[in-house]
Amino acid sequence: MSKLDHKNNEIITEFLNYQKIIRKLSENSIKSYKADLMQFGHFVEKYENSLLFTKLNKTIFRNYLIHLDKNKYSSKTIARKIASLKSIYKYLYKNKIIAKNPLDTIKIPKVPKRLPHLLSKKQIMKLMSIPDINTPIGIRDLTILELFYSTGVRISELVKIEKTKINLDNNTIHILGKGNKDRIVILGDRAKNVLNKYLHLKSNLINKYLFPSLIKNKYSKHIGIRTVYNIVIKYLRMVSDDEKLSPHSLRHSFATHLIENGADIIAVKDLLGHDSLSSTQVYTHIQKEKLKEIYRLSHPDS
Repeated sequence: MSKLDHKNNEIITEFLNYQKIIRKLSENSIKSYKADLMQFGHFVEKYENSLLFTKLNKTIFRNYLIHLDKNKYSSKTIARKIASLKSIYKYLYKNKIIAKNPLDTIKIPKVPKRLPHLLSKKQIMKLMSIPDINTPIGIRDLTILELFYSTGVRISELVKIEKTKINLDNNTIHILGKGNKDRIVILGDRAKNVLNKYLHLKSNLINKYLFPSLIKNKYSKHIGIRTVYNIVIKYLRMVSDDEKLSPHSLRHSFATHLIENGADIIAVKDLLGHDSLSSTQVYTHIQKEKLKEIYRLSHPDS
Protein backbone atom coordinates (compact mmCIF):
# COMPACT_ATOMS: atom_id res chain seq x y z
CA MET A 1 0.00 0.00 0.00
CA SER A 2 1.46 3.39 -1.04
CA LYS A 3 2.01 6.36 1.25
CA LEU A 4 -0.89 8.13 -0.44
CA ASP A 5 -3.19 5.18 0.19
CA HIS A 6 -2.11 5.02 3.82
CA LYS A 7 -2.61 8.75 4.51
CA ASN A 8 -5.93 9.04 2.74
CA ASN A 9 -7.19 5.80 4.28
CA GLU A 10 -6.22 7.16 7.68
CA ILE A 11 -8.31 10.28 7.05
CA ILE A 12 -11.27 8.17 5.89
CA THR A 13 -10.98 5.84 8.91
CA GLU A 14 -10.90 8.74 11.39
CA PHE A 15 -13.94 10.31 9.71
CA LEU A 16 -15.88 7.02 9.75
CA ASN A 17 -15.03 6.47 13.43
CA TYR A 18 -16.36 9.94 14.20
CA GLN A 19 -19.60 9.19 12.36
CA LYS A 20 -19.97 5.83 14.11
CA ILE A 21 -18.93 6.72 17.67
CA ILE A 22 -19.87 10.38 18.04
CA ARG A 23 -22.76 10.77 15.62
CA LYS A 24 -23.90 7.13 16.12
CA LEU A 25 -24.79 6.57 12.47
CA SER A 26 -26.08 3.18 11.39
CA GLU A 27 -23.85 0.50 9.84
CA ASN A 28 -25.56 1.06 6.49
CA SER A 29 -24.74 4.78 6.58
CA ILE A 30 -21.12 4.02 7.47
CA LYS A 31 -20.86 1.53 4.59
CA SER A 32 -22.26 4.10 2.15
CA TYR A 33 -19.81 6.76 3.33
CA LYS A 34 -16.91 4.33 3.05
CA ALA A 35 -17.85 3.18 -0.47
CA ASP A 36 -18.25 6.78 -1.70
CA LEU A 37 -14.99 7.99 -0.16
CA MET A 38 -12.96 4.99 -1.32
CA GLN A 39 -14.26 5.46 -4.86
CA PHE A 40 -13.22 9.11 -4.75
CA GLY A 41 -9.81 8.08 -3.37
CA HIS A 42 -9.22 5.77 -6.34
CA PHE A 43 -10.19 8.57 -8.71
CA VAL A 44 -7.74 10.93 -7.00
CA GLU A 45 -4.95 8.33 -7.34
CA LYS A 46 -5.55 8.02 -11.08
CA TYR A 47 -5.82 11.79 -11.44
CA GLU A 48 -2.45 12.46 -9.80
CA ASN A 49 -0.36 10.02 -7.78
CA SER A 50 0.66 10.86 -4.17
CA LEU A 51 -2.04 13.50 -3.81
CA LEU A 52 -3.51 13.87 -0.32
CA PHE A 53 -7.17 14.59 0.47
CA THR A 54 -5.94 17.60 2.44
CA LYS A 55 -4.23 19.11 -0.63
CA LEU A 56 -7.03 18.93 -3.21
CA ASN A 57 -8.43 21.91 -5.07
CA LYS A 58 -11.83 22.61 -6.66
CA THR A 59 -10.68 21.48 -10.11
CA ILE A 60 -10.37 17.87 -8.97
CA PHE A 61 -13.89 17.87 -7.52
CA ARG A 62 -15.32 19.37 -10.72
CA ASN A 63 -13.51 16.73 -12.77
CA TYR A 64 -14.89 14.06 -10.46
CA LEU A 65 -18.42 15.35 -11.10
CA ILE A 66 -17.78 15.16 -14.86
CA HIS A 67 -16.38 11.63 -14.40
CA LEU A 68 -19.51 10.49 -12.53
CA ASP A 69 -21.80 12.01 -15.14
CA LYS A 70 -19.87 10.40 -18.02
CA ASN A 71 -20.18 7.02 -16.31
CA LYS A 72 -23.99 7.36 -16.32
CA TYR A 73 -24.52 7.60 -12.56
CA SER A 74 -28.03 8.77 -11.68
CA SER A 75 -28.52 12.28 -10.33
CA LYS A 76 -29.55 10.76 -7.00
CA THR A 77 -26.32 8.72 -6.74
CA ILE A 78 -24.16 11.69 -7.76
CA ALA A 79 -25.91 13.87 -5.16
CA ARG A 80 -25.20 11.26 -2.47
CA LYS A 81 -21.53 10.93 -3.44
CA ILE A 82 -21.01 14.70 -3.38
CA ALA A 83 -22.85 14.89 -0.04
CA SER A 84 -20.40 12.29 1.34
CA LEU A 85 -17.45 14.40 0.17
CA LYS A 86 -18.96 17.57 1.61
CA SER A 87 -19.39 15.78 4.95
CA ILE A 88 -15.76 14.67 5.19
CA TYR A 89 -14.43 18.08 4.17
CA LYS A 90 -16.70 19.80 6.66
CA TYR A 91 -15.23 17.45 9.27
CA LEU A 92 -11.65 18.22 8.17
CA TYR A 93 -12.28 21.97 8.25
CA LYS A 94 -14.09 21.89 11.59
CA ASN A 95 -11.18 19.96 13.15
CA LYS A 96 -8.63 22.40 11.66
CA ILE A 97 -7.02 19.69 9.53
CA ILE A 98 -7.50 21.94 6.49
CA ALA A 99 -7.43 25.76 6.48
CA LYS A 100 -10.10 26.15 3.80
CA ASN A 101 -12.98 23.94 2.67
CA PRO A 102 -12.63 23.40 -1.12
CA LEU A 103 -16.22 22.16 -1.35
CA ASP A 104 -17.83 25.24 0.20
CA THR A 105 -19.03 26.63 -3.13
CA ILE A 106 -19.73 23.31 -4.88
CA LYS A 107 -23.43 22.57 -4.65
CA ILE A 108 -25.06 19.15 -4.44
CA PRO A 109 -26.89 18.49 -7.74
CA LYS A 110 -30.65 18.76 -7.47
CA VAL A 111 -32.44 15.43 -7.54
CA PRO A 112 -35.84 15.31 -9.26
CA LYS A 113 -38.49 14.18 -6.81
CA ARG A 114 -39.81 10.71 -7.52
CA LEU A 115 -43.14 9.77 -6.08
CA PRO A 116 -42.81 6.60 -3.98
CA HIS A 117 -44.53 3.37 -4.95
CA LEU A 118 -47.38 2.53 -2.58
CA LEU A 119 -50.65 0.69 -2.12
CA SER A 120 -54.17 2.07 -2.16
CA LYS A 121 -56.35 1.65 0.92
CA LYS A 122 -58.31 -1.04 -0.94
CA GLN A 123 -55.09 -2.93 -1.73
CA ILE A 124 -54.03 -2.66 1.92
CA MET A 125 -57.27 -4.27 3.05
CA LYS A 126 -56.79 -7.07 0.50
CA LEU A 127 -53.17 -7.55 1.61
CA MET A 128 -54.17 -7.97 5.24
CA SER A 129 -56.77 -10.60 4.34
CA ILE A 130 -54.28 -12.98 2.71
CA PRO A 131 -52.20 -14.52 5.57
CA ASP A 132 -53.81 -17.62 7.11
CA ILE A 133 -54.31 -16.68 10.77
CA ASN A 134 -55.17 -20.29 11.62
CA THR A 135 -51.45 -21.07 11.44
CA PRO A 136 -48.51 -19.68 13.48
CA ILE A 137 -46.71 -18.63 10.28
CA GLY A 138 -49.82 -16.81 9.04
CA ILE A 139 -50.17 -14.97 12.37
CA ARG A 140 -46.48 -13.99 12.23
CA ASP A 141 -46.75 -12.78 8.63
CA LEU A 142 -49.88 -10.74 9.30
CA THR A 143 -48.20 -9.20 12.36
CA ILE A 144 -45.27 -8.12 10.18
CA LEU A 145 -47.58 -6.62 7.53
CA GLU A 146 -49.81 -4.85 10.06
CA LEU A 147 -46.85 -3.40 11.97
CA PHE A 148 -45.36 -1.96 8.80
CA TYR A 149 -48.62 -0.27 7.82
CA SER A 150 -49.89 0.64 11.29
CA THR A 151 -46.65 2.18 12.59
CA GLY A 152 -44.68 3.19 9.49
CA VAL A 153 -41.48 1.58 10.83
CA ARG A 154 -38.48 0.89 8.62
CA ILE A 155 -37.54 -2.75 7.98
CA SER A 156 -34.29 -2.26 9.94
CA GLU A 157 -36.38 -1.06 12.89
CA LEU A 158 -39.00 -3.80 12.69
CA VAL A 159 -36.53 -6.70 12.87
CA LYS A 160 -34.98 -5.26 16.06
CA ILE A 161 -38.20 -4.68 18.04
CA GLU A 162 -37.83 -6.13 21.54
CA LYS A 163 -40.88 -7.49 23.34
CA THR A 164 -40.18 -5.38 26.44
CA LYS A 165 -40.53 -2.26 24.29
CA ILE A 166 -44.16 -3.06 23.44
CA ASN A 167 -46.89 -1.48 25.56
CA LEU A 168 -50.27 -2.90 24.58
CA ASP A 169 -52.03 -0.90 27.33
CA ASN A 170 -50.92 2.34 25.67
CA ASN A 171 -50.97 0.98 22.11
CA THR A 172 -47.34 1.99 21.61
CA ILE A 173 -43.94 0.52 20.70
CA HIS A 174 -40.62 2.08 21.63
CA ILE A 175 -38.45 2.07 18.48
CA LEU A 176 -34.70 2.48 18.17
CA GLY A 177 -34.40 4.21 14.82
CA LYS A 178 -31.76 5.55 12.46
CA GLY A 179 -28.66 6.81 14.24
CA ASN A 180 -29.87 5.12 17.46
CA LYS A 181 -32.59 7.76 17.85
CA ASP A 182 -35.57 6.79 19.99
CA ARG A 183 -39.18 7.36 19.05
CA ILE A 184 -42.62 6.06 19.97
CA VAL A 185 -44.89 4.60 17.29
CA ILE A 186 -48.59 3.94 17.69
CA LEU A 187 -50.46 0.68 17.17
CA GLY A 188 -53.81 0.63 15.39
CA ASP A 189 -56.54 -1.75 16.56
CA ARG A 190 -55.95 -4.36 13.84
CA ALA A 191 -52.21 -4.39 14.45
CA LYS A 192 -52.71 -4.62 18.21
CA ASN A 193 -55.10 -7.56 17.92
CA VAL A 194 -52.88 -9.69 15.69
CA LEU A 195 -49.77 -8.70 17.67
CA ASN A 196 -51.46 -9.90 20.85
CA LYS A 197 -52.20 -13.25 19.19
CA TYR A 198 -48.63 -13.52 17.96
CA LEU A 199 -47.16 -12.77 21.40
CA HIS A 200 -49.09 -15.70 22.86
CA LEU A 201 -47.66 -18.25 20.43
CA LYS A 202 -45.54 -20.84 22.25
CA SER A 203 -42.74 -20.52 19.70
CA ASN A 204 -42.30 -16.87 20.64
CA LEU A 205 -41.95 -17.12 24.42
CA ILE A 206 -38.16 -17.48 24.76
CA ASN A 207 -36.49 -14.84 22.59
CA LYS A 208 -36.23 -11.18 23.66
CA TYR A 209 -36.90 -10.08 20.08
CA LEU A 210 -40.43 -9.93 18.73
CA PHE A 211 -39.32 -11.73 15.57
CA PRO A 212 -36.58 -14.29 16.38
CA SER A 213 -34.13 -15.58 13.83
CA LEU A 214 -35.38 -18.57 11.84
CA ILE A 215 -31.91 -20.13 11.97
CA LYS A 216 -31.85 -22.66 14.84
CA ASN A 217 -28.36 -21.95 16.18
CA LYS A 218 -29.06 -18.21 16.04
CA TYR A 219 -32.38 -18.29 17.88
CA SER A 220 -31.20 -15.67 20.37
CA LYS A 221 -30.82 -13.23 17.44
CA HIS A 222 -33.54 -11.31 15.59
CA ILE A 223 -34.97 -12.26 12.22
CA GLY A 224 -32.94 -11.17 9.18
CA ILE A 225 -33.86 -8.19 7.01
CA ARG A 226 -33.71 -10.34 3.86
CA THR A 227 -36.12 -12.87 5.43
CA VAL A 228 -38.69 -10.16 6.26
CA TYR A 229 -38.20 -8.62 2.80
CA ASN A 230 -39.02 -11.95 1.13
CA ILE A 231 -42.06 -12.53 3.36
CA VAL A 232 -43.54 -9.13 2.52
CA ILE A 233 -42.72 -9.33 -1.20
CA LYS A 234 -44.58 -12.67 -1.42
CA TYR A 235 -47.81 -11.00 -0.26
CA LEU A 236 -47.31 -7.78 -2.21
CA ARG A 237 -47.11 -9.77 -5.45
CA MET A 238 -50.57 -11.16 -4.65
CA VAL A 239 -52.21 -7.71 -4.61
CA SER A 240 -50.25 -5.73 -7.22
CA ASP A 241 -48.27 -6.14 -10.45
CA ASP A 242 -45.99 -3.24 -9.48
CA GLU A 243 -42.57 -4.90 -9.23
CA LYS A 244 -41.10 -1.85 -7.50
CA LEU A 245 -43.21 -2.39 -4.40
CA SER A 246 -41.23 -3.38 -1.30
CA PRO A 247 -41.66 -3.43 2.49
CA HIS A 248 -40.80 0.30 2.40
CA SER A 249 -43.92 0.79 0.27
CA LEU A 250 -46.01 0.00 3.36
CA ARG A 251 -44.21 2.83 5.17
CA HIS A 252 -44.99 5.09 2.19
CA SER A 253 -48.63 3.94 2.27
CA PHE A 254 -48.80 4.65 6.02
CA ALA A 255 -47.60 8.24 5.56
CA THR A 256 -49.63 8.94 2.42
CA HIS A 257 -52.91 7.71 3.90
CA LEU A 258 -52.32 9.81 7.03
CA ILE A 259 -51.78 12.94 4.90
CA GLU A 260 -54.81 12.13 2.75
CA ASN A 261 -56.95 11.89 5.88
CA GLY A 262 -55.83 15.32 7.08
CA ALA A 263 -52.95 14.48 9.44
CA ASP A 264 -50.58 17.32 10.29
CA ILE A 265 -47.31 16.97 8.36
CA ILE A 266 -45.23 17.70 11.48
CA ALA A 267 -46.94 14.82 13.29
CA VAL A 268 -46.31 12.52 10.31
CA LYS A 269 -42.65 13.59 10.30
CA ASP A 270 -42.31 12.60 13.96
CA LEU A 271 -44.10 9.28 13.47
CA LEU A 272 -41.77 8.43 10.58
CA GLY A 273 -38.68 9.46 12.53
CA HIS A 274 -37.55 11.93 9.86
CA ASP A 275 -34.87 14.46 10.86
CA SER A 276 -35.95 16.93 8.21
CA LEU A 277 -39.41 18.07 7.16
CA SER A 278 -38.24 18.00 3.52
CA SER A 279 -38.10 14.18 3.71
CA THR A 280 -41.78 14.09 4.70
CA GLN A 281 -42.95 16.66 2.13
CA VAL A 282 -42.82 14.11 -0.69
CA TYR A 283 -46.13 12.80 0.69
CA THR A 284 -47.76 16.19 0.17
CA HIS A 285 -46.67 15.94 -3.48
CA ILE A 286 -48.54 12.64 -3.73
CA GLN A 287 -51.64 14.36 -2.43
CA LYS A 288 -51.22 17.13 -5.02
CA GLU A 289 -50.87 14.57 -7.82
CA LYS A 290 -54.04 12.85 -6.61
CA LEU A 291 -55.92 16.17 -6.60
CA LYS A 292 -54.72 16.90 -10.14
CA GLU A 293 -55.98 13.51 -11.27
CA ILE A 294 -59.38 14.12 -9.61
CA TYR A 295 -59.53 17.52 -11.32
CA ARG A 296 -58.59 16.01 -14.70
CA LEU A 297 -61.31 13.38 -14.45
CA SER A 298 -64.02 15.55 -12.92
CA HIS A 299 -63.73 19.18 -13.99
CA PRO A 300 -65.56 20.20 -17.20
CA ASP A 301 -62.71 22.55 -18.15
CA SER A 302 -59.96 19.93 -17.71
